[in-house]
Amino acid sequence: MSALTNVGSSPGKGRLSTARLRIARAIESETEPLYRRKDAGHDDVLPALRAIAFLALELGFTIAEEGGLDCSEVEAAVARVYDLPDYGDQDPRHEVPA
Repeated sequence: MSALTNVGSSPGKGRLSTARLRIARAIESETEPLYRRKDAGHDDVLPALRAIAFLALELGFTIAEEGGLDCSEVEAAVARVYDLPDYGDQDPRHEVPA
């Protein structure tokens, strides 16, 4: 059963725990083989790890924003870490001097 089955009703604690566990397991199943390969000295997996991390971060702050949190500082930090191009006037890396 999807976590979205009862949209509009408050999700129960058990349902939320189950969703978090499914998400954690999905990420772990994708990253564990990459970790093992990296630990064996193969740095060819670094781009894949970075891409998965970016996706997880992006999904996380998008969900948090939908939950009512201001994630502009998180977005700016992610942009700095990933050296993303300017994303407009909202980019705190480009403050206008007073």
